[in-house]
This record gives sequence, C-alpha cells and structure tokens, in this order.
Amino acid sequence: MATRCNSVDGGLIRGVYAITPERSPVWTPDAIVDCVAAALDGGIRLFQCRQKNWDQAELIEFVAQLDALCQKYDATLILNDVSSAEFSEFEGGVVAGVHLGRTDEAIAQARSRLGSKWVVGASCYNQFELAEQAVRDGASYVAFGAMYPSSTKPQAVRAELELFARASNLGVPSVAIGGITIERVPELIKAGAQAVAVVNGLFGMEPNAGLVCSVAQQWVDVVNGCSSVNLAES
Repeated sequence: MATRCNSVDGGLIRGVYAITPERSPVWTPDAIVDCVAAALDGGIRLFQCRQKNWDQAELIEFVAQLDALCQKYDATLILNDVSSAEFSEFEGGVVAGVHLGRTDEAIAQARSRLGSKWVVGASCYNQFELAEQAVRDGASYVAFGAMYPSSTKPQAVRAELELFARASNLGVPSVAIGGITIERVPELIKAGAQAVAVVNGLFGMEPNAGLVCSVAQQWVDVVNGCSSVNLAES
C-alpha cells in the first residue's frame, strides 16, 4: 500500500476524533466498517482504530478496509496499540501513525523506530508530567482523560480541565477523552482542547449507520462552531 508523510507537529489532530467501538457480538467488523462509513458521510475526518487482541493478519485486513474508506474522504486514521516494529505491516494511504498508552511501547522507542514522518500520540491520563515527558520523547499530541465518567472505561482516572491550559505551552495538540457528550464540548474547547475524542457518544451502544451519520454531523457542527468562537476570543 502507499504511504503518506505526516509532520510530527500533530497538525492532523483537531476537531472530532472518532474512536472505533471494539469488536463484540453486536459490533462485528462489518458493523464497525459500516458505521465508520456513516461517520465519514457525516463529516468526521479523524479516526482511531482501537481494536485489541486481534490476530495480526485479521487486523491488517480490517485496517486496510478502514484505510480504503478514509482515503475517499481524505480522512486520517491513527492505530491504537500497534507497535513501531509492526507498523509497516499496516501502512496505508491515510494511516498517519500510532497512539500509545502507559502500558504500550515507550514513546521514545516508537519515535526512534518510526522516524519523523509519522504521528505518535500519547495517553497522559490526568498527569501533566506524563505529557511533558511524552513531548520530550517525541509525541505528536497528548491526550488527557477520562474527563467525565466513561462507560467505555468506567475505572479510568478523572482528569481536570486545567490540564489543557497547562498543555498549551507544550507545542503539540491536546485531546480530551472519556465520557464526552456534545453538551460538554464547549467547556472542553474553551479550556484549550484541540480535539475531542468520542466513542459511545457517536456510535452508541448498537450499530445504526443512519443515526451515526446524523449524530456525526451534530458533533462536527458543535466542535467547529466552538473552535471558531474560541479562536475569535483568543
């Protein structure tokens, strides 16, 4: 597959950051693909494929499906928990890089192996110090959360809004994640988040492509509107 060169400044990380629901008896791979297509129709242009504990060959095929969809819309696709040693197996037209958590590969190692052209995102939970270290190690963006109670990760630590103001001096985008609803977007953007990550708030509890498309449009409108107001006031 073709590859795309991306700056490590994380410029692709902005707006609505849609994270795929993990596979389940209800959320089959086909259902996930259908709903990603619907979210693309609704205007979302940034996705993270978060699918853990798959057979690698199966995951490569699945990512290729998502990549082909995203290419049609010039959208961006980030891979969760794919190591830098395996990343070349997943490279696609709009696959931009990886997102890593605390128990995944070290940011510095991923940056060293991948070089400068790929995005490396870092989960920093509720700790600004983790964000500082991640940026020193080469992270393209940092993510804080859970911002609110999250059904996806009910045991996740809670992060404070003030983290985004502190992160404004790090020189990379910051992402809000965890329990985010459309109603909570304004305070997150005002606090300084450049992107808001969403799973259930977009995809819901069961696959419904028509509803996903409609909700995606709402998310895009609200996030873009709040971002425009925030820029005008800054």
